Amino acid sequence: MELLVAADSLFFKTPDGKYWCKTIYGYDFWLRYLAAFDDVVIVSRTNLASHSEIEGYLRVDGPNVRVLELPFMRGMKQYIKNYFSFNKAAKQAVENAECALIRLPSVSASMILKHYKRKGRPYAIEVVADPYDAYASNKVAQFLYTKKLKEAALQANGASYVTKYYLQSKYPAYSRLYGEEDEHFESYFSTIDLPENYFSYPRTYNENKKRFTIVHTANSINNEMKGHEVIIKVLKEIREKQYDVKVIFIGDGDKRIFYEQMSRDFGVEKYVTFTGLLPSAKKVREILLKGDIFVFPTKAEGLPRAVIEAMAVGLPVLSTPVNGIPELLDEEYMFDPMDVNGFVNKLVSLFNNLPELESMSENNIRKATEYTIDKLSVRRNVFYSRLRKLAESNKR
Repeated sequence: MELLVAADSLFFKTPDGKYWCKTIYGYDFWLRYLAAFDDVVIVSRTNLASHSEIEGYLRVDGPNVRVLELPFMRGMKQYIKNYFSFNKAAKQAVENAECALIRLPSVSASMILKHYKRKGRPYAIEVVADPYDAYASNKVAQFLYTKKLKEAALQANGASYVTKYYLQSKYPAYSRLYGEEDEHFESYFSTIDLPENYFSYPRTYNENKKRFTIVHTANSINNEMKGHEVIIKVLKEIREKQYDVKVIFIGDGDKRIFYEQMSRDFGVEKYVTFTGLLPSAKKVREILLKGDIFVFPTKAEGLPRAVIEAMAVGLPVLSTPVNGIPELLDEEYMFDPMDVNGFVNKLVSLFNNLPELESMSENNIRKATEYTIDKLSVRRNVFYSRLRKLAESNKR
């Protein structure tokens, strides 16, 4: 049986007909669905690109995984301007689908869901973030997609969440409210694939250590949601307090130039490094291992992969109490996304208390072991198998 997956991804098609993406959604990502289904077809916004433009990208399609294209659009204005052509493509994409999985929130995936529901065929959703936070800069979109997600959770046959508690309490599934049965079921699992060999040992800090490296990861630097601006302000203040600190930003995007200029304006450009897009999880891990602490002042998340990956290599972590992050970190290590002073004061405290950094490192590794592939794949496989079984019974 073939599974149609609608995701908020951006693909690039080269002249040889192959599909590529910058990060995460490479071929290996889609293998999780092949554990229960024979074939996977991904519905995604797709743009044309030359081979030189996709250097370092991940190949998406492969054996039993193919792509159905949607028009390549970015931002609400482009969706509104091209609504009719996008709507037509979404309708055509679901024409032959017998079973679907919709990853939400997503403008494009929501449109796919609208057309697929009309067929009356089984489907499930994967809730990967909170639209109330993700669309906070656009109040109309915030209201609309928060409402859509609440409806989708109630109407879907299956609902899975990246958090253990938070998202399902805010967007409850039918099975949570009315009881689980063959036609309505629920689960939770992160989207991360964390192999055992990704983990490192707990950190130790030399008692004479005076230099510290802050690391931050964001696959896409296209908006202010991940806290780059806050970290640059934190760096300025903490260096003014005579602490020898530098920052490494992992990732790339349209706003990189803006943040590079901001670091110059704040006089800290010598202490800020942007790695650009890294081609693999291995390369990301190498940079994380060079850090002393991971700081992530994010405004919107589901359950951030970046934090879990940092924890797995033993980095102490400071972040924000949004969505699922309180399921990962203790309260004392979370601050309001805009609380520059809160982050600065905690960093100063930690730099003067190396045993606490070591304790954080040990605790974070222990917590991250809850998100290894072998543990998550069990729940994923049960969830996807229940969806397939329902789809097969629907065909009879």
